[in-house]
Amino acid sequence: MSLPLKLQLAEGFREVAPRACGHLLLWEENGDFRCSETDFSRARTLGQLGGVDCPLAVDAARGIAWAYCCQYRLGVRDYSEIREFDLASGRSRRLARLGLHQWAIWLLTQWPAADSLLALVATDTRAAAVHIRHHLAIINQRDGTLHLVALPRDAFSPLTWCLRRKMVIFHGAEGTHLVSFTGRKLLTLPPGGPLGRGGDLHPEKPLALLGGDGIWLWNIEDNSIRRLRDRGQFPRWTPDGKGCWFSESSSDLFHLDCETGVEKRLLRIAGNNFTEINYARPIAADPEGRLLAFPLTRLLKTDPAVHERSTPQARIHRLCVVDLAAREAWMTGGYARHLAWV
Repeated sequence: MSLPLKLQLAEGFREVAPRACGHLLLWEENGDFRCSETDFSRARTLGQLGGVDCPLAVDAARGIAWAYCCQYRLGVRDYSEIREFDLASGRSRRLARLGLHQWAIWLLTQWPAADSLLALVATDTRAAAVHIRHHLAIINQRDGTLHLVALPRDAFSPLTWCLRRKMVIFHGAEGTHLVSFTGRKLLTLPPGGPLGRGGDLHPEKPLALLGGDGIWLWNIEDNSIRRLRDRGQFPRWTPDGKGCWFSESSSDLFHLDCETGVEKRLLRIAGNNFTEINYARPIAADPEGRLLAFPLTRLLKTDPAVHERSTPQARIHRLCVVDLAAREAWMTGGYARHLAWV
């Protein structure tokens, strides 16, 4: 649905027409791998990824990206693989083939120190009943060989990872777990805390931000946790490690100073009376912390005065870019997942 969508911005910010800012933006949209400068005038489709929820991995210096690709249409040969994309030429090659009973989901990142990729691989073992096992996959970037590391039973949904410390934070039915790349469970937060909607490990300190039912600060040295805010999801540390960006819903963006507790709403969709969280996704920040990219969604409903039970009528999706240095924001149409900067 093509309807106007306006931003309500923090003081000093303004909404502008999309413009180039010297970086490429990558994202997944409706199963397609998309690439564009931030003016979106010549957006390209690099290939079909499929419908699995898996991030994009990027080597910005070499102009290479990796993505999990699978077939999801009837009547076409099935495949399940990690593909490598040359962003300049648009060409791609298969790096690693997975079994048709396997798929990469929720975690894919480059691990430069090991010349590898790191992924979460789910396997349908189909024993007596459908049973899904998760492994941490270490994929050699040169020849595509896979090394699978068994994970603890409740290491289900990865929230964040740290290549330097070689650890991943998972959320599961039995709590939130800190797990090493060798598959050993290091710490556990019991249920009753964060609800597993995003997280981020501090760039230097033994701290992790966790989202879901608020923004939480987890000290992974002494296993203590503190709730910084009652509402919030998908927190992302600022490069200086003093604050974070996060969202309350699918239609806003906030900044929180984690040291002083001072917060500021940077933007929200104007006139959005029906907020929800289902379409919110992690915020992508460039290494300098100047540029942010994330999806926004406005939910429209039928008029309760006309219809006794108001039901959703339409969802308007936008890809939003914020230049914090220029204090400007702009949008383009579409629902963008797995955003990454190059």
